[in-house]
Amino acid sequence: MQTKERKRLFSWRLLPMDASRVLCAPLPLYFRVKRITPEGKPYKKKIRGGAVLAANHTSFLDPVVVGVTAWYRRVHFLAAEVVMKGKLRSLLLKGVGAIRIDRNKADIEAIRKAAGVLKQGRVLVIFPQGGISPDAQIQSLKSGAVFIALQAGVPIVPMYICPQKRWYQRRVVVIGETIEPQKHILKKFPSTEDIENISKMLMDEMNRCMACR
Repeated sequence: MQTKERKRLFSWRLLPMDASRVLCAPLPLYFRVKRITPEGKPYKKKIRGGAVLAANHTSFLDPVVVGVTAWYRRVHFLAAEVVMKGKLRSLLLKGVGAIRIDRNKADIEAIRKAAGVLKQGRVLVIFPQGGISPDAQIQSLKSGAVFIALQAGVPIVPMYICPQKRWYQRRVVVIGETIEPQKHILKKFPSTEDIENISKMLMDEMNRCMACR
C-alpha cells in the first residue's frame, strides 16, 4: 500500500527543494500549462500519493514543464549521468530532487532511491524513451518506469508534452488514464513478459495522448 506524502508546506530535510519551489513560483505564469485529457477536455484530477509521471522527452525543459503541471506536489525526477556532470551542477540538481541514473546498465542504486521516494508518497518523473527524441514521436519505451512503479507499488500517470510551435503559445500537456501495474501481474511476482506487456500499455496510452495534439 502506497504512503501519502505528509501535508507539510516546508520540510527541513527537503529545504533545497522547497526553496527552489518558492523561487520557481512564477513559472506557472510563464509556461501557462494547459492540462487536457486525450479527449481534449480539461484535466481536473489531482495526483495523490506516490506516482510515476511518465512523459515523452523532446527538450531539456521537459522536467520543468512536468513539474509545473504537478505544481502542487514535490516532484523528483531521474537524470542521466551526462546531465549531472560537474560537482556544482550535480549538487544543485540533487537539491531540487534529481536522482542520478546510469542508463547504460541496470542501475540498482538509482532504482532503490527512486522506489524509496515513491514509497514516501512523492511523485517521480521518468522519461521512458531513455533520451531526448526531437521528432516528438513515441516508437519504443524502456521498461524502467514500469519496473520502478512495481517495486514501489504505485500507479503510472502517462503524459504527452505537445510540441510548442511558437514561443508565446501555451504549453499543452495531455494526461492519459492512470495505469495500475500491480493489477496486470499474472502471478505473485512480475515476469519479464508482464513488464513488457505493461510497458506496451504505457506506450499505447502515451500514443493516445499524442494523437490529441
